[in-house]
Order: sequence, then structure tokens, then C-alpha cells
Amino acid sequence: MVSILLTVLKIIGIAILIVLGLILFILLLVLFVPVRYRGGGSYQNGLFAAKLRASWLLHIISIKGEYQNEQALHVDLKIFGIRIYDNLRVGSQKTKHKKVKSTKNKTESTGEIQAASSEDYTAEDTASEDAVYEKEQTDDFSENIYSNIDLTVTDDFPGNAVNSSGKILGIVQKIKNIFTNFVNFFKNIKFTFHKVCDTIVKIKDNIKYYMKVLQLDSTKRAFAACQKQVVCILGKILPRKYRINLHLGFDDPAVMGEVLAVWGIFYPLHLGNIDIQPEFDHSVIEGDFSFQGHVSAVVFARAACILFFDKDIKRLIKHLKRGGI
Repeated sequence: MVSILLTVLKIIGIAILIVLGLILFILLLVLFVPVRYRGGGSYQNGLFAAKLRASWLLHIISIKGEYQNEQALHVDLKIFGIRIYDNLRVGSQKTKHKKVKSTKNKTESTGEIQAASSEDYTAEDTASEDAVYEKEQTDDFSENIYSNIDLTVTDDFPGNAVNSSGKILGIVQKIKNIFTNFVNFFKNIKFTFHKVCDTIVKIKDNIKYYMKVLQLDSTKRAFAACQKQVVCILGKILPRKYRINLHLGFDDPAVMGEVLAVWGIFYPLHLGNIDIQPEFDHSVIEGDFSFQGHVSAVVFARAACILFFDKDIKRLIKHLKRGGI
């Protein structure tokens, strides 16, 4: 019995270790296997075209994007060579479904209109007959009423005094309402003025507080650490290889000379990867470019860990939450 229990526990332990090993393996793949990208484009005769491709882990996951003038952006996503997403194909399928639905709706609407027209015709006939009958009944009823009513009016009706007193009370009430509205108007002006003053004071206090926070040495060190990590991430993201071929020309040869002078000054940076074919007689702007590089998730994870455990950044966050200086 004990041996069976130990065997079961051994199998469970081995299964747990295998699962943990797979999770660790997948985590290491995500962190250290880079995403490789390459792209290029050209600008010729006022037409711009560009392409971008990115892949991960031997093209298990790949994405492609293409763009040209006066055309929609084409995005294609594949996993294990199987197309998962294609925005142009999705749009075409939607348009087909819309066309089928529109034809169905048109046929249904025409049938409903015909049925409604027949129902309205019968309803109008019945309504006209009912209206004639009701008119005859109302005419007979009105003749009987007016024949039995005595239209004599007496001059000694005591409601004149009541009407005059009601008018006086109405005028007094209107004057009272005008006065109360006038007083409330000035009270509202006073309240809004005090509220605006309070908000101005609060804004002034906040500005003074955050100016003190920005002048602290810990805040300066926190900004320096953030700047260092951003520069490091950009250095890893930027393309490793690039090539730019330009065909430039200006009407003024002096402008072209200045451009070539700047291009020569920055030669230690681009090392000939930017090539310019000058034109001194007429203005022209044409060219093409290409680039490729890679980036891994471990770069972002490293920067996030450094910034998360930085004491100066924690102190800055505390100050921004008005935790006190």
C-alpha cells in the first residue's frame, strides 16, 4: 500500500516538474528569443510605397504590413504558416454579407409595403364610414343641448369682487417672486466668486508643491535613471543595418551645397549608409530605404525591474501622490 502511494506521488511530482519545466522554457523563449524585423520603401514620381515584416522563433509567428499611395494598409498575420488575420479579406467578406443582407431586407420591405398598403386602403374606408356616422350623432346631440339651454345672463353676479381680489394677489405674488429671484441671483454670484477664489488658491498651492518636488535631488536622480533606461531601450530597438539612397536636387545650387556639407559632417555617424546623388540644375526628391534589426523582451523586462526597485522613483511616486516631502 505504501509503495503504491509513493509511486503515485512520484508520478505526480514528475508531472509537476515537467509542467514547471515547460513554463520555464516558454518564459525563456519569450524573454530571450528576439523579434526580427525588416522593412523598406521607396518614393518615386510622387508615389510612396513601404513594407514591413516581423517574425518570431523561426517564423512561427509572422506579421506583414504593406502600404501604397491611395490604397488601404494591408496587414497579414500568420501562425505556423496559417493565416490568422488579413484585414483586406475580412473587409471583403463583410461587404459580401452586407450585400446579401441588403437584398433580403429589400425583398422583405417590398412585401411589407404591399401588405401595409392593402391594410391602409381597407382602414380608410371603414374610418370614413365611422366619421360620417359620428358627425350625424354629434349634430343631433348639439341641437338638443342648445334647445334646452337658457342663454339669459344676470348683472347681479357676485364674482367680480372675487376676480379683482385674485388679480391683486397675483400681482403681489409676482412682485415677491421677482424680489426673491433677484436676491438669489446675487447669492449665486457671491458663491461662484468664492468658489473660483478657492480653486485659484488650490492651483497655486499645487504649483508650489510640485515645483519643490522637481527641485529635490531624489527627483533629479529618478529622471536621470528613467532617461538612461529609455536611451538603452532605444539603442536596442533601432535597426542594426540600414541603407538610404537619395536623389536630391534644388533650383539653387547653394542649397544643394549646404545639404552636402551637412551630409559630410555627419559621415562618422552614418558611415556611408546614406548615399546622396545630387542634382544642381533642377529640384527633385526621390529615393529608397531599407532596414533590419531585432529586439528581445528581456530588454524591456530588465528596464522595468530596474525602475521598479529604484528608491528614488518610489520616493517620486510618493511625492506625486501628495505623500509629503
